[in-house]
Amino acid sequence: MTYVELTNYSGFGHSADIHVRFDPLKFIDAETDNDRVFYVDMDLLRTGSAIVVLCAVFDTWLEGEHARATPAQKLALENGRFGRFPDIETTLKEALARGAMRWEDSWFDDAVQPIYRTYVLGYFRRLAESDRA
Repeated sequence: MTYVELTNYSGFGHSADIHVRFDPLKFIDAETDNDRVFYVDMDLLRTGSAIVVLCAVFDTWLEGEHARATPAQKLALENGRFGRFPDIETTLKEALARGAMRWEDSWFDDAVQPIYRTYVLGYFRRLAESDRA
């Protein structure tokens, strides 16, 4: 649902993660013996979880012109748990390091747009191109 919400904004927007009912930090680096177990697309779960964390930090910026992360999110960044997603990791670290960012400064909006295109639009593109035959 987060991906659908993001497409409604054509990118990142406020409360795009409104439907999330789990702790995304539990899944950003989840491991299995098989990436399609029990009908769960583990790649989508990991990627979506990283996107949800980015959405949460993006929301804090939208709500007060200062990107903030929870202590658990900061610890996950420090421990390299976003390693599968270097673009998301870099964007999160930079946003948090910048401190106050006025809305007129388009850096954060510009930084998340390629992430949106790669992960969200990429997911829907793959779905559209799939063929059960």
